[in-house]
Amino acid sequence: MRVFVEGMEFRGYHGVFEEERREGRRLKIDLEVEVDEEGSTKSDELEQTLDYRRLAEIVTEVVEGPSRFLVEKLAGEIVAMTLERHPSVCQATVRIRKKAPDVVGQPRWVGVELSRRRSEHSS
Repeated sequence: MRVFVEGMEFRGYHGVFEEERREGRRLKIDLEVEVDEEGSTKSDELEQTLDYRRLAEIVTEVVEGPSRFLVEKLAGEIVAMTLERHPSVCQATVRIRKKAPDVVGQPRWVGVELSRRRSEHSS
């Protein structure tokens, strides 16, 4: 089963350039995880499943934490924290989009997507 939070929006103060870190840039983040559905689909109790609010809290904690130069670093921290805190998660995928008005061609978004399975994380 997949559980997700999609389209979370932040003003992030991350980037290589001083102006990005000073002024901030608009970020849009999606986090999707795959969990073992064994317990979660047989019960109607929140405690028996992965509450998507917990996923949103991880994203918020990382994005609002210390400034990083690279969105790749943000993505890695979000995925690692998700796997560490939620043993039922088999795979986590995060997509980070960032407004980058100074990039040639005026792309709507720039960003990264990172997916990691638990076996990759624990090695």
